[in-house]
Amino acid sequence: MRNSSFLFLLFIISTIFSCREKADDSKAVYSGPKSELFGIDMVYSDSARKVVRMVTEEQLTLASEDRVYPKEMKLWFYDKTGKITSEVRGDSAHFYRQKNTYKLIGHVVIHNIEKEETLKTDEFNWLPVEKRIFTDKAVQLRTRTELVNGVGLDAAQDFSSYSLRKVRNSVVAVEGMPTN
Repeated sequence: MRNSSFLFLLFIISTIFSCREKADDSKAVYSGPKSELFGIDMVYSDSARKVVRMVTEEQLTLASEDRVYPKEMKLWFYDKTGKITSEVRGDSAHFYRQKNTYKLIGHVVIHNIEKEETLKTDEFNWLPVEKRIFTDKAVQLRTRTELVNGVGLDAAQDFSSYSLRKVRNSVVAVEGMPTN
């Protein structure tokens, strides 16, 4: 009889606990992006004049309002007449809302169409308000006649003017050297 009372008590206790509702998980915090956009083709303008075109496959907007571009980003800069002056590409990018700065990362290539110059680096920062780009990383600049390696660069956003901070070496080549 004693065993049956114990079993009955055990049965009641297990029934009570099994019928209890599960704990409320409403305190779980979502840490993913606020929004996801695909197939971005955006034009930045100034006084109804096209200044920059940006194309990328994906944009993630974070809770901080930063935007992450996990796939290739391409930029085209335009002059006052609407002609493309330079092209930029990078493997990915990040827009920092607080600083209003873009950082392109991975195999970044900047091509100045008018001057036929190409710059390669691992990353660079673009400050749209100041209309300038810069990097502290190693750079390789190829002009029609030179190949210049250095560290650090400051430039106008359309790559119309630039300065290398530390030139490591420079090679003068024959006229008509390919720029890519």
